[in-house]
Amino acid sequence: NFDRLCSNGVELDQHYVHAMCSPSRSSFLSGRLPTNVNLDNGFETLHNPKDPISGYSGIPLNMTTIPAKLKAAGYATHHVGKWDAGF
Repeated sequence: NFDRLCSNGVELDQHYVHAMCSPSRSSFLSGRLPTNVNLDNGFETLHNPKDPISGYSGIPLNMTTIPAKLKAAGYATHHVGKWDAGF
């Protein structure tokens, strides 16, 4: 249960989220700050040619997410709810 997990690990009792939903989800899934992954809910037509990784809003396709790392470590993963992380 949750109490047992907290007693054997780290309890995060304060956190801050972005005002829009996609940056928070991108941060949660990637383990990176929203400013490094997805700062706003941009449209798929917006492109930043100076961005060497992706140039589009959202988690770049070549970026490894925390669920992928957990799956590689042998954990079972499951998708529930609204988990888009940009376009």
